[in-house]
Amino acid sequence: MGTLLFASAAMAEPDQRVAQGISVGVSNFRYFGLLRPFEQATTMEAAYQRALGTQGLGQNLFLGGGLRFAMPTAKINFPLEVFARGELRTRLGFWEPAAGLELGFSQVALPWRRLRIPFANEILEAEDGRNGPLYFAIHAAPLRFHFGRFVVGTLEVQWGPSGPPFGTVQRLHLGLARVEMQL
Repeated sequence: MGTLLFASAAMAEPDQRVAQGISVGVSNFRYFGLLRPFEQATTMEAAYQRALGTQGLGQNLFLGGGLRFAMPTAKINFPLEVFARGELRTRLGFWEPAAGLELGFSQVALPWRRLRIPFANEILEAEDGRNGPLYFAIHAAPLRFHFGRFVVGTLEVQWGPSGPPFGTVQRLHLGLARVEMQL
């Protein structure tokens, strides 16, 4: 998919204005530790993104950021998270896939406490110390479709470690639906 994105971005027709947009979306995510999963959260997201240029590869590289609100609040630590994302996008007819990286700050994750193992408290406390507030994720959105000024997407995937320390707790984020309006 990366080769396809770079090849079509290099052949893209130049546009004279910098593309920018706002989006809203709904997603689910969960952290996975070595010993147990964390509680699942559903998020509502609002984001802004802007192309780096008007011609060539710059019109297909987007930077942006946003805010997510997580629910249900009874199963999470803190309901807000903030993120920054860099994406490479390309447009082939009405299909507009995207891939990139996301860096964020989140206190949403709450470890799953329903384990019935003797001496589990010591094990669970050790794992709780391995989940830091930062995360780094690879982002892929292959099902995005462009209709006029709107981009509609579904089944986005993000995966990566949270920390510090990074590597022991992983985050899997599934985007269920997104609507973006270009300004």
